[in-house]
Amino acid sequence: MPGRPETLLCVANFASNVGYAWDHIERLFGGVADHLFTHGIQTIVAYPRLETPPRALTGTSARAIELDASLTSPSSRRAVAAIVRRENVKTVYLTDRPALSLAYPQLKRAGVRHLVIHDRTSGARTPPRGAKRVMKWILARTPLVAADAVIGVSDYVAKRQIEVGQIPERRVFRIHNAVAIPAEIPPDGSAQILLGVAPERPLILSASRASKEKGIPHLMRAFDDLMRHFEGTSARPVLVYAGDGPQLAEFQALRNTLSARDDILLPGYRSDVARLIEGATIVVVPSVWQEAFGNAVLEAMLRAKPIVATRVGGIPEMIEDGVTGILVEPADERALSEAIAGLLRDPSRARALGITARQRATKRFTLERQIHQVAAVLERGFGGPCFAVRDAFAE
Repeated sequence: MPGRPETLLCVANFASNVGYAWDHIERLFGGVADHLFTHGIQTIVAYPRLETPPRALTGTSARAIELDASLTSPSSRRAVAAIVRRENVKTVYLTDRPALSLAYPQLKRAGVRHLVIHDRTSGARTPPRGAKRVMKWILARTPLVAADAVIGVSDYVAKRQIEVGQIPERRVFRIHNAVAIPAEIPPDGSAQILLGVAPERPLILSASRASKEKGIPHLMRAFDDLMRHFEGTSARPVLVYAGDGPQLAEFQALRNTLSARDDILLPGYRSDVARLIEGATIVVVPSVWQEAFGNAVLEAMLRAKPIVATRVGGIPEMIEDGVTGILVEPADERALSEAIAGLLRDPSRARALGITARQRATKRFTLERQIHQVAAVLERGFGGPCFAVRDAFAE
């Protein structure tokens, strides 16, 4: 029907208001929706379950609907195709979906001009070889089954799409994650109070999903070794791991075997984790697998916290070792312990690292920049210009 407004369809992989990283993704949906609205383009965000209005979309021009957009069944593909036709959807924006799929032709036939994948997935992949590589190369250049653009949240992820997914480089964009920049709040001991810890005790914080890839057992053992240097001191550090997930019971069992168990707190998932970061003395990100980006690193950087993290995935793109934080090798418990101890012994250096980290993060990882760059990729489906790959990878 002539004159109908064109639409962007964003697909959420989880029900509304699940928290964790999806809050960041939903805020991005909302920001992009507001940007496109100024050009007369409407935005729909589809959730597999819409039990309550999405809080991260409140106040934005995005409209939430309930829709099985998994594309894993004929009924799901038909339902999405019907929405595409009814709402005049020209761009579909998927998160952590394959760049190649036999489900995509049905969407293209229904009227989609531009299909964009945002890859936020962690982990290493093996480049294909021989006949498999040839087949993947061909499929990645077949218009109907291949995404028109793939966004990686780091150089690591973007290069993985090119080398493993065989996606043409001109269709791959690196756009770093971002979060809203918090006000600079001086530590006031409120985090210690929230946790029932004496205000004078240094707080070593790590916050993540409780899964083996996050390296929390290595951190607990490194902290246990570290505490031998603080025996008999009044300001003994305390380790706080905030998170929930499949391995939480294993983490609790390990904690109970350590001599420093009384100094290790595992409070589970905390909705007030931002306040804990603000009150932390040191933030540790001990991942043992290839992190796509590392929002936990960014949250700490923006709050001017000294960070000890592992040299995996996209994290080295955020932390310059010895300048904006300290990097150690994954699973190296001795190096982890020494890095934390060094910052505790030298608070001036720790403070300088945190200040430099915040300065770097507020320039490179802004939400406004991320929204602008993602919108530029999505706009191609509406006839808008899209920046070149070299610009997407530029600082």
